[in-house]
Amino acid sequence: MRSCQAPLQIGDIVLGRYVIRDVLGCGGMGIAYLAEDRGGRKVVIKQPNPGGNAPIDLIVEKLEKEAEFLRDIWNKYGGHSNIVKFIDFGHIGATPVLVEEYVEGESLANYVVKTGGLDPDVGYNVAVQLADALAFLHRIGRLHRDFAPDNIIIQPHNNYRVVLIDFGTAKRGKGQGTRIAKLGFSPPEIIIRGEFYESSDVYMWGATVLSILKPLNAQLATLAPQQRIARYIATNGRLVDKPCNLVVCGKYERKLSWVLSKALDPDYRNRFWDGLELINALVQKRRAYLFYKGQKWVLDPGKKATVTIGRRADISLDDPYGYLEERHVEIQYDEGNDVWLIRDLGSINGTAIKRRGNFIVVSPGCRRTCPGPPSRPVELRDGDEIVLAFSEALRLPYIVLKFKLGNV
Repeated sequence: MRSCQAPLQIGDIVLGRYVIRDVLGCGGMGIAYLAEDRGGRKVVIKQPNPGGNAPIDLIVEKLEKEAEFLRDIWNKYGGHSNIVKFIDFGHIGATPVLVEEYVEGESLANYVVKTGGLDPDVGYNVAVQLADALAFLHRIGRLHRDFAPDNIIIQPHNNYRVVLIDFGTAKRGKGQGTRIAKLGFSPPEIIIRGEFYESSDVYMWGATVLSILKPLNAQLATLAPQQRIARYIATNGRLVDKPCNLVVCGKYERKLSWVLSKALDPDYRNRFWDGLELINALVQKRRAYLFYKGQKWVLDPGKKATVTIGRRADISLDDPYGYLEERHVEIQYDEGNDVWLIRDLGSINGTAIKRRGNFIVVSPGCRRTCPGPPSRPVELRDGDEIVLAFSEALRLPYIVLKFKLGNV
């Protein structure tokens, strides 16, 4: 059974330049202190816990490796905004001490319990930050292996910035190791075989994101993330239901449902291969194109585009017979749902979509009661033909533009 008797006391000076101000916490492997450097900057000092839950030589080795990893991340590779900063490393006699950035905030695990879970906008923001940190680690050949809300600090006052703070189990590259089992968060290949891959981190990312989003069941909102994720993932490592049937995904439902399902596949070979694939899937915006009589226009995912006649148009078409309006339709990208949408802006002669033999009316046109109101947005799909102005009776199109999708 572990005990915590902090060897350092308030007022002690460490490495000749850091003054201990408080004890932040004591875990099975280490003790963390709040300290200040000579300039008054707050830092965190970690040292092994002599009363921990493992032999002291293993605890010492773990801290030394963590220091080496963080030092390389920041001094060799330039660091990452969502990874705690390395500041210093040294020894008090034979005892190693690691000095890190002090991240003002609270653990993501505690914050989720306090708030009942993150709303979709905040949750997606956090998911992207964490995926970007994983992409960075995998790019430099490092695996985290203990990705979970209790190892992450969130700063609600700082646009919900999140910071990974524990690298004690990090490794260089995939391979075989100890069976680190964190209920619900560790993937099957680690629990069963002690194997770890880049996609093992991806699984833990998925479990983390799923556990911190606001649950659809209000009763689950009172549980800690670790308890919550245990309800979502069966003993075989599979999700008990579709992700967005478990948590509130909001406007990100389409994207999160797909990304989380793939990230949490129990077979590591079916997941995103690494953090790089993960972040690309999470944030990529699908660029789209319009084609008409040999002309090609690129639609920018970052802004709306009006297709019309005259100078007010983003995309202007020839209309010798006067069937189009100065603002006929508007096309825009919906990032949350990862779809392109079209709506008629109240045109006289209407807008429709030809899709695999089907004729989908976006707006029949105001015809005799003009000007008309804008129509509801309708999703555009790859290969659709956009019909601008058509005969209501015969459904004969006047101008037809081809819509094509392509990744940025």
